[in-house]
Amino acid sequence: MPYRFHILALAACAAAAASAAPAVAFDAERHSVTFTATSTDCGVATPLEFVFVGPGSDHDYEALYVTDADVGEIAAAFDKAGIPRGRPYDLAVCRLWPAGVPLEFEPAITSLVVETSGGELPAPVFAGGSRGPGDVPDAATNMPLAVFATYNMAQSLIQFDDSLDQSPTYGRFKPRESPPKGERRTFTVTWKGTPAPERVPLRIEPGKVAEALGALRAKSAAGAPLDVQCDFADALTVREASEAAAALAVVDSPRVKINGATPGQLFYRAYVPLEAWRDRTQRLAQPPEVRFAADGSVKVVEIVEDWSDPGMDDPRLSFKETSCTGVAEAAKAVSPLAERTSTVLVFAPAGMTLAKLHELRRLADASILNWYVFAE
Repeated sequence: MPYRFHILALAACAAAAASAAPAVAFDAERHSVTFTATSTDCGVATPLEFVFVGPGSDHDYEALYVTDADVGEIAAAFDKAGIPRGRPYDLAVCRLWPAGVPLEFEPAITSLVVETSGGELPAPVFAGGSRGPGDVPDAATNMPLAVFATYNMAQSLIQFDDSLDQSPTYGRFKPRESPPKGERRTFTVTWKGTPAPERVPLRIEPGKVAEALGALRAKSAAGAPLDVQCDFADALTVREASEAAAALAVVDSPRVKINGATPGQLFYRAYVPLEAWRDRTQRLAQPPEVRFAADGSVKVVEIVEDWSDPGMDDPRLSFKETSCTGVAEAAKAVSPLAERTSTVLVFAPAGMTLAKLHELRRLADASILNWYVFAE
C-alpha cells in the first residue's frame, strides 16, 4: 500500500476509535498514557511550534492537535502510569537540554511530524514540565498550554531530545499530513523502561582538569547517556576553567548534556566567549564590563552608544568607568545596569582564581544570566 494511503487508512481507524475513547487514560502496567486530540487543520506548510497543546490554547494555529483533556489531567496520567519525570529546559539555571525518559508514540511521531532540515527527527522525551505551587504543571495554567513543544520550553511536558532554541528552530518541523479540522484521533504514549540520562556531578579542581575530563569520557564510552552538572572549585584559575570549558564544549551533545551550573557559579560556556568580543567595535551590543586587574583592583565600565548623527554606520562609544574597592562594590555597581541587559563581560587575569567570579555572580543582580569571561 502506498505510504500516503497507508497513513490515511491509519487515520481513519484512529478517528473511529477516538469517538468512543476517554479524553485521557493510563495503564500503569504498560507505563502508557492514551489520550484523544482534535486536529487543527493547520496545513502541511505550517512551521510547527507544537505537536499538542491543551484545550483553549492561544497557539492552536501553530499546533498539529489540541488535546481533549486539559494539560493537568494529562500530566497526572503520566504520573499514574509510572512514567518518571525528567528535568525540563530552564534558562535561568542554564539547563539548555531537556532530559527525560524516551517515549514511543502510537501512531509513530514520524507519521505526524517531518524534520525539514534533512536530519532524523529527535526522539521525544518526558521532561515533565516546570511546576508551580502544589506541584501544578505551569503548562496547565499558562499559555500556550504546551503538552509537546517542538522547541525549548520549560513548561512543555514533552520535548524533543535536543537543545532547540525557538528562533533557529522555527520552520524546522512541519506536519507530515493535515487531517481535516475537527477530526478526533487517539494517541498512545509509552515508556518502555529505557532510563533517562544519568545525572552526573563533575567536580573540576585545580591540577585535576585532565583527570576529571578523562573520567567523564570513560563514563560516556560505557554507553549510557549523561546529564552532567559541572562544579568548578573556587581555587580553580580562570586559565584552567577556560581549558576545561573548551573540552566540555566538544562533548556537549544530546548524549553528554553539559546541563546546568552549580548555584552561585557560572555556566561552563561563560569561559568560552567569542574572542572577537574583546574588540568593542565587533559587538552587536555593548553590555557592561567588569575588569579585574593583576594588582587586585576592579572597575566596572558602562559603554554608551551614540547614534545621534544621521547616516552613521557605527555608533560613537563613550565610557563611564567606576573604580571599586572590591568584588562587593563591583557587584553593586554593575547590578543597576541589568535593567537594560542580561549580559556582563568579565576580563580577568588568567591566573586569578574563580573565587572572585563566584562572589561577583552571587552578589550581582540575579537577572544577569549571561556571563562571559575573558582570560587576560
